[in-house]
Amino acid sequence: MHSLVAPLFGDKHFMGLVFIAILFIFFLQVVNTRSNPNHHKAILVFMILFYILEFAKLGYIIYGDKSFPVYQLPLHLCSLPLYLYPLMYFFKNSKIVDSYIKPTAYSLVLIAGVMALAMPTNILGNANSWFPLKDNVLPIISFIYHGLMIFSSIYLLKSHFYQFNVNGYPKTMIVGLIFAIIAMFFNDILDKDFMLLNKGTGSPLNFILDISKPLYVISMIGGFAILVGIVFFITNLAVANKPVQSTAKDTV
Repeated sequence: MHSLVAPLFGDKHFMGLVFIAILFIFFLQVVNTRSNPNHHKAILVFMILFYILEFAKLGYIIYGDKSFPVYQLPLHLCSLPLYLYPLMYFFKNSKIVDSYIKPTAYSLVLIAGVMALAMPTNILGNANSWFPLKDNVLPIISFIYHGLMIFSSIYLLKSHFYQFNVNGYPKTMIVGLIFAIIAMFFNDILDKDFMLLNKGTGSPLNFILDISKPLYVISMIGGFAILVGIVFFITNLAVANKPVQSTAKDTV
């Protein structure tokens, strides 16, 4: 992993958040000024952007290291959009997508994006400033990628492409647990730290590893269960008193 030198909540961190906020305002303007948008095509755009950023990151690391970065296999929590968005695009009429994939793409992806930008331990980079930009290629890609996670999640809810239902909470946890099990399997055979479930690199709960690794894993999963529950609770309060709107247009 690339080491952290730039301090959390320092000038670089703050300016990165300002940059993402500006992109978010621009994103909202684009969405709000478009009449009768095709939300299914918007899912395609998000999917393409996620893949462009992912390949840009891998390409840059491979070019610099002259080898494939096994630790960057798409088995991290923030890799979820790479799997969820193709499913939402290509299987838009599937009940499984509506019941399991969409609530996960909204809540779990939102949480992962917010946490990554709030505590960017693994993505802030080792330079204390954003300049020169050539020293911050990976942090810039990472900040945009995680910002896109937040934007896309909000879009799913705002556009009603995802019809919010509190029953999506346990289904989100099922998808998350499946992904966690896969990550732990690859952690075991590759000795990596996918989803921070092996070595706790950058995890605020890594001190629990000194006590017990099973306890650490349970604490991480339990912590995300609580965070997902909070997202569903707040979202339910926010949409409870709003009038029901028509289903988002999702024709090709």
